[in-house]
Amino acid sequence: MLRKVSLPAILGVLLIAARVFAAGPFPYRLPQSAGVDPQAVTVVGQPQKHHIVRYQNMYEIARKYNLGFWELAKFHRALDHFYLPWDTDVVIPTQWVLPETGNPPGYLINVAELRGYRFFPEKGEVRTYAIGVGVLDHKTPFGRYRVQSKAANPGWRIPKSLQWKYQRSFMPPGEDNPIGSHWLGISAYGLHGTHAPMGVGRLVSHGCMRHYPEDIAELFNLTPVGASVEIIYEPVKFGFLTGRIFVEVHEDIYFKIPNMFTYALERLNKRGLGAQINWTRFLRAVEEQTGAPVDITR
Repeated sequence: MLRKVSLPAILGVLLIAARVFAAGPFPYRLPQSAGVDPQAVTVVGQPQKHHIVRYQNMYEIARKYNLGFWELAKFHRALDHFYLPWDTDVVIPTQWVLPETGNPPGYLINVAELRGYRFFPEKGEVRTYAIGVGVLDHKTPFGRYRVQSKAANPGWRIPKSLQWKYQRSFMPPGEDNPIGSHWLGISAYGLHGTHAPMGVGRLVSHGCMRHYPEDIAELFNLTPVGASVEIIYEPVKFGFLTGRIFVEVHEDIYFKIPNMFTYALERLNKRGLGAQINWTRFLRAVEEQTGAPVDITR
């Protein structure tokens, strides 16, 4: 008996098969001293080039490189999302500054950049995944949590606030289930997949963190019950690679920062890096907010 396979499922398989190695694992080494530690490695990955072929769109390219939609669109603001200049090479920003933390949890989620980092301190490795987060009326919460439950092929107990939309209180597993193929529960919220991958890398949920189907399957296998999860909001990050200083600046998607220049300067002064940077590059990075690392070494 032949099994009916949906078009989204077929496209997903093709994307996974063609996927460029972008999620890691990447080696990292946290700074061991104040200022610039020449041995620190907190900028991971590297930019790549992609040759646009006819009929490709930005959603498809973003997923191929494990980027969220906004992550790629904001880096290429001049490009139309659906009518890309085919037969052209574009830079893919598959490089990231690790969020600053002295003791990385198992999974560190930075809502401001719509991205999560799965740390493996015992191996000195990190993997990273694009995520979708809560809309402005239902923001993703911040704080420290632990994975309390795991489920493959889960059903969804629909919150009362959303039951009017779906006309039911429970949705069984299946391709129409918004939480996708895997669920990792943390308090009232969860890390899960999605039946609509175009929403990854955007403000789309009621607080949960959505992942690409292929990413949540990997994260599910790598993350046991009890693993620590920390959710932060940090739009300005400083990192180090081969003794050089990088800054990565994101838009203030939740409107928490009254003045981004003032905030970035405070972060810079806290690190004591002001005398070692190129101020023109730094100020341009803060103004442009491309979400990609910029070398600001003096």
